[in-house]
Amino acid sequence: MEKLSLQKIKDLKKLQLKKYRDEHGLLYLEGETLISDLILEFPALIHTLVLTEDKVENFAHQDLPMLVGSEKDLEKLTQLRTPKKINAVVHYPTQKEFDPLQSALLLDQIQDPGNLGTIIRTADWFGINQIICAPQTTDYLNPKVIHASMASVFRVNVLYKDLHAIIAQNPEQTYGAFMDGKNFQTIPSEEIKFLVMGNEGHGISPEISKALSNRIGIPQKGHAESLNVAVATGILLQHMSKSNKD
Repeated sequence: MEKLSLQKIKDLKKLQLKKYRDEHGLLYLEGETLISDLILEFPALIHTLVLTEDKVENFAHQDLPMLVGSEKDLEKLTQLRTPKKINAVVHYPTQKEFDPLQSALLLDQIQDPGNLGTIIRTADWFGINQIICAPQTTDYLNPKVIHASMASVFRVNVLYKDLHAIIAQNPEQTYGAFMDGKNFQTIPSEEIKFLVMGNEGHGISPEISKALSNRIGIPQKGHAESLNVAVATGILLQHMSKSNKD
């Protein structure tokens, strides 16, 4: 157990920057639920716990390095509205190679961290184990993404690749979500192996759209202009999961 010094605080604050995170392969994550889940499921990824003194006893049985500070110390580190008393420095999740035999969710330039995190969590719920993001998609290791996804970021394999190659190799089994697409309920779930979801404001980009021969949509019954992309993804993943093909 070590005291959270001013120098340590400065070093930890640097992890808010992607450049520094990537350099060290470390994340600063906040909140008891998230950290407890990671300790339970991925203990080897915990680099250091960062706690207030009154929370040390909660983790006395864990053989983990600890940095202990005051609530004011942790306020200097938080990126949340309400500082948490239980936090941790965590190693990056392990990435695997893309498996073309498994179903996947393809994301074309999702920008909002909350949306991306919710999508990752939803994919995890429906058993989608890999997500392929176009390079312009927001960083899935942004702490805001991770907090929206909870521990799902560490369960789902998230990769950044050119989507064209995947679509080109699997054109018949790849479906893109469009406002004017064919009612998804009329498509047998086992036919959808790869699902493409587009940007919040512009949908699937014209370049990717040209590569897609299968267009599906969610029938509109009310008067809303559109569905949130994370909500739409959940509806379509639920349909995909009916086949249980993986």
